[in-house]
Amino acid sequence: MKRLKALFLLGVFLVFAVYAENLQPAGRIALVIGNSDYQYVDNLPNTVNDASDVAEKLLSLGYDVDLRLNSDISSMTRAVDAWIRRLAAEQSSEGFFWYAGHGIQAGGENYLLPVDINAGDEAGIIYGSYPLGRLLLSLEQTAKNKLNVVILDACRDNPFKNLAGGSRSLSRGFVTVEHPPQDIFIMFSTAPGTTAADGDGARNSPFTEAFLKYIDSKEILPVMAGLVTRETMRLTGGRQRPYQNGSIVSELYYSIASGAAPANGVSGSAVLPRETALRSPAEAPHQDLFSAPPTSAIPAGTFSMGSPPAERERVGYQEQVRSIRVDAFYLGSREVTVGEFRRFIEETGYRTSAEQAGGAFAYNETKDEWEFRAGADWRRPGFRQADDHPVVNVSWFDAVAYCNWLSAKEGLSPAYTVSGEDVRWNRNAGGFRLPTEAEWEYACRAGTVTPFSTGTRITTAQANYNGNLPYFNNNPGVFRKGTTPAASLQPNGWGLCDMHGNVWEWCWDFYGLPKEETEGVEVNPTGPDSGAHRVNRGGGWDSAAKTLRSAARSSDFPETAGSSLGFRLARNKND
Repeated sequence: MKRLKALFLLGVFLVFAVYAENLQPAGRIALVIGNSDYQYVDNLPNTVNDASDVAEKLLSLGYDVDLRLNSDISSMTRAVDAWIRRLAAEQSSEGFFWYAGHGIQAGGENYLLPVDINAGDEAGIIYGSYPLGRLLLSLEQTAKNKLNVVILDACRDNPFKNLAGGSRSLSRGFVTVEHPPQDIFIMFSTAPGTTAADGDGARNSPFTEAFLKYIDSKEILPVMAGLVTRETMRLTGGRQRPYQNGSIVSELYYSIASGAAPANGVSGSAVLPRETALRSPAEAPHQDLFSAPPTSAIPAGTFSMGSPPAERERVGYQEQVRSIRVDAFYLGSREVTVGEFRRFIEETGYRTSAEQAGGAFAYNETKDEWEFRAGADWRRPGFRQADDHPVVNVSWFDAVAYCNWLSAKEGLSPAYTVSGEDVRWNRNAGGFRLPTEAEWEYACRAGTVTPFSTGTRITTAQANYNGNLPYFNNNPGVFRKGTTPAASLQPNGWGLCDMHGNVWEWCWDFYGLPKEETEGVEVNPTGPDSGAHRVNRGGGWDSAAKTLRSAARSSDFPETAGSSLGFRLARNKND
């Protein structure tokens, strides 16, 4: 019955392909593989449905699609080779590869399993499967086309459980692709080393269901990936979190629904998610923004604020460990963007601190120092930005003004009463505000106790900072010399993007040193009652990696505007 159903779906697909033939623009070439009816290992009920539904959707979006269902190793190899040749024949082409089926890692490499896999040992898996590395190498060295997207809805479960027990290098799930070729975006249905859900009786897997929901959203690829990630987590109760990596360095924003468009902005790695209604910058994005940036619900909890004595690069007098209790609240899942801040300016005529001062602080790469630059402001940061980048050159006062404006626009009671430079916080108000320093660190850690939410290591594929200044003995990375699109890199465990790097983020608190010894648990601390500086956290695009640590602290005069200073929004959860 499964084979008859697959043949019926293939027939429907071919009819649709003939109908769509004249609608397809040249250059968007897809290969979609769905393996379900495995001959020697457990079958997968949804993968043929997943592949067929994705293929049909791609056809409707103008792709030239080759759909392959239940492929053995010979037919998989021929299909991939033919796809690579087509891409190579048209250097301006955009490639799309989708695989749904069993996948596994062996010896630190990733393998896609054909339906005729029949392995008695690990060598049988390696030589009887299709290596993901071969596909990526073929794209890099043979196809050499403009841009490629690789989506893998695999790792449903380890089909060689007994074999895995006798092998030290065979493991469930995929491993991260350490050095992906240039201009290839790779998205895995689940995080490295974990398995993906199949669907529990539904037509599609949770990942495919989420992907189909947003495939025609016209969002740029990192944005769409973020939407898919969050929807997959919602469908699985947070148990499955998709993962992305790659190295997109051409100046392209790519939408699956509408193709590539000039970015008018950043080049560099841009591989991870964002949640907003932003369009490609070529489409005047600030006219399509939601008035309120997206937020994540942060649960209440108690944590150790500061860094333990053994943490590398800690600044002990600033990072004394304290036990802190934080009530539940909402925090922006990304930083406030240029486009969102633009709307505030256009509607209010507000003049920022930098505009009033005639300039802002900017990084002089030649001198390797910060200097006041006349004429610099949020419109002119000194590097290329699009409307989806985090706004910079905004002071603490500018951030407060934005919070009150957005609160009024959303019908919420403003959090701040402002009289000149005197700002009072009504802590019971339901409007938008800046997070406290304790809330910020609690959310940044997302339950972790390591220097970074990523562990003891952080790379420039995970955060935007000065890769020439890595953390301790971590490897150097890239130095992008400017911001990347907000939330274009991987979120932490609570769905918050760019908590490490991209821009320093203003907090509510006056800056002060913590007491060397505290007893008991502090509840919702808000810092000193007065001071000259306000706290900012997280590190920026120009920062050394050590300043991105969850416990690392910094501060500036509240009127300071700099090209790596921005902010994100918080709200009380009881409103």
